[in-house]
Order: sequence, then structure tokens, then C-alpha cells
Amino acid sequence: MLTTGSKNLDALLGGGIDKGILTQVYGPFATGKTTLAMQIGLLNEGKVAYIDTEGGFSPERLAKMVESRDMDPNSTLQKFLIFEAFDFKEQKKTISSLKKIVNGKFSMIVVDSITNHYRIEEKKSSMTTDLGKQLQILLWLARKYNLAVIVTNQVYFDSKQNTLKPLAEHIMGYKCKDILRLEKLRPGLRIAVLERHRFRPEGGIVHFKITDKGIEDIEKIKSSQTTLE
Repeated sequence: MLTTGSKNLDALLGGGIDKGILTQVYGPFATGKTTLAMQIGLLNEGKVAYIDTEGGFSPERLAKMVESRDMDPNSTLQKFLIFEAFDFKEQKKTISSLKKIVNGKFSMIVVDSITNHYRIEEKKSSMTTDLGKQLQILLWLARKYNLAVIVTNQVYFDSKQNTLKPLAEHIMGYKCKDILRLEKLRPGLRIAVLERHRFRPEGGIVHFKITDKGIEDIEKIKSSQTTLE
């Protein structure tokens, strides 16, 4: 398993991010999805293939995390192989190209986010099929090289159920064995909710904060303070 750098989050996940499967991390804007993905890549051995579809990957932010943790910037920053996908077609090609790039030296693949371009496409039925194929390639790589794959996902408001839901919920839920939802309670306070896991109880919650170091633990707070906004 790959450590998240958070003792509480690792415990929630049964030790960390597992290898050989797809882990979905979803939530609204600015809940810490990108920071978490970057931190996991930073703290674990092995190369990281990072596909950025939103322009959210910041070398400066990563360098700040490295500096705050007193890590060697040369060895850590060079672990990241960054790809940018500016539309859904380019995303499809990039993910397919990983079959020729990824090898046993990699510990993780990140697609951040895998639904950014999907959400603006009009022909959702054909796009869902393509999205499923992309997820299948990622799963094949995860199994072949025993590496972790994190796919971050965006949300939409379901007016019928009056709640936020992950995009492409059915296909994403079918392919991703572990699902983590991030929420923002108030400035400086976030929670991670374990929505699905292969062997851990569902519904577990841990609190965390985002600092210069990245994701850091927060001790348990009173239940009256945990109501979602």
C-alpha cells in the first residue's frame, strides 16, 4: 500500500492507497483532491505518471511541499512525469499511451480529474463508453505492474435527491473498488468519508487540514461541529 502521509486517513483506508485497483477520490472544488494525489506521489517510492486535465498541477505547490518537509527537491520532483490533456480526445490518447510508458519503476498513476472534459461533452452515451475504456486501461496497468491508480472526480447537484453526486457515477462506481469523498466543512477544515471499500466499514470519517506540507491530520472534534454546510 501507499501511505497518504496522514495516519488517520491511512487507518480509514486500511493502511493506505492499495495497489492493483482503481481508487476514486471525488468532491467539490478546493476540497484537497489534487493536494492529496500529489502528496501520495511525493511520499512513496517509485515514479508517478500524472495526467492533469484541469491545469491544477502546480510545480510550485509541489516544491513548497518538498521544502516544508525538508525533502531532497531533485530526487522527489523528478519522480513525477506530467501529462496535460486539453480535451477528452487528448485524454483518451494520453491514457492509451501509458501502456508504452509505464513499467515496473512506477508506483502510481493519477488522472486529475478523469471527468473534467467528460462533463462538457454533449454525446454522453458515447463518451461514457470511452470513459469506461480509459478506466479499463488504467485497471490493466494497475494489475500488470501492481501499482496504485487514483482517479479524481468532480460532482454535480442532483436536484431530485438534493445532494451532490459524482459525475459518471455508474461507470466510475463499477470500475473503482475504493471510493473516498472529500468535503469542506469550513475554512481550514476538511473531512474524508469512506464511501466504499473492499474490506473496511463504509461511512468512516476523518478530519484533515491543508497546509504548506499538504494534507495533515486534525484530532477529532465535537460532533456538533461536523455538520456539512
